[in-house]
Amino acid sequence: MSLRARLALFLALSIGLALLFQGALSYLAFKRLLEADLDRSLLFFVGALSEGRRPPRGEFAFRLVRGEEAHQSPNFPDWPRLTPGAYWREGWRVLVLEVPGGTLTVARYDPGAVAALQSFRLALLGTGGALTLLFALLASRVAQVALRPLSRLTEVAQRVADSGDLSHRVEAKGSGELKALAESFNHMLERLQAFLDRERRFTRDAAHELRTPVAAALAQVEGAEAGYLPKEEALQAAKEELLRMKRLVEALLVLAREGRVERVGLDLAALARQEAEAFRVPYQGPEALPFLGDPLLLAQALRNLLQNARLHGEGRGVEVALREEGQEAVLEVRDQGPGMPEEALKEAGRPFFRASGKPGEGLGLSVAQKVAEAHGGRLELLANRPSGLVARLRLPLPTGGASGPP
Repeated sequence: MSLRARLALFLALSIGLALLFQGALSYLAFKRLLEADLDRSLLFFVGALSEGRRPPRGEFAFRLVRGEEAHQSPNFPDWPRLTPGAYWREGWRVLVLEVPGGTLTVARYDPGAVAALQSFRLALLGTGGALTLLFALLASRVAQVALRPLSRLTEVAQRVADSGDLSHRVEAKGSGELKALAESFNHMLERLQAFLDRERRFTRDAAHELRTPVAAALAQVEGAEAGYLPKEEALQAAKEELLRMKRLVEALLVLAREGRVERVGLDLAALARQEAEAFRVPYQGPEALPFLGDPLLLAQALRNLLQNARLHGEGRGVEVALREEGQEAVLEVRDQGPGMPEEALKEAGRPFFRASGKPGEGLGLSVAQKVAEAHGGRLELLANRPSGLVARLRLPLPTGGASGPP
């Protein structure tokens, strides 16, 4: 069932129930008014019986029961004894009254009143049903107008699905939830288009970077087979190209993991100190710092920063520092090399970006940035005064029941 049909059905049912409720109240009020009028005439008939006066106009009957003795009018119907109260019986309005020594039953035959009540019920049901059907048709039209913004959004979504063109946009008109939905849909398309653009650029750059070492290794092998190069020299060169391709593939695999991080308790200070010792650079920071994260990814990120500092910082003044700032752990690598221009600092986290012509794949800082983001943090690149670069990983510290290594 379409949303328009559902909304129209809901409106029609709501109106139908409201009409039914109002009709039931009207019927009860009319019935009580009619019964009160008949009961007054029956009480007047009782007074006439007791005083020997003429009964009111209409067909009345009575039955007086005292003990086993019963006295009744000739037209009194053949009914069993009734308990005191008011009744409707076969077109008769009946009142049963307690009198000294017995009970008095008086009744008035008024088929017109019964027919009036029946006609009232039929009129209520008929007009209620007709009005409900009319309102259902009107509600269908109203629902179509009310859901027009949603229909436009559906049409645009269908065009995007059929053509794959993410440049389509929904015209956000009016106000309220539907306008907010249209704006959110447009924002989603913008984000998706930007993501696809980044993916296309990344795939193009990755294909280019992977093709280069493969072509170089193949050229070395073919040169050796043709006798242009010594086999040992060609084998060594091909091995270096294959190792470069291996580093590329490993970095691409890390980038492909995105937010899939297996967090475990670890000592971030011990990890930083271990990597600093491996690169033979000084470490400054606490002896221990509990953290929740992926130790392999964090070690890879720090290793990339150290390799970057050694390569581009020309190995001068490289050091690793760790400290706490508020709810964050700040892990940074400083060098005293030439640093990067301001424009290069903005682009340095982009895959395959190279700030200089020095060898490298252009993925080290991208991997570090992805690792930081996967842990809920970020990578900052700042100038190290008077010269050099500060690569800083800001990682949120565990809170609550989180703990470090066992």
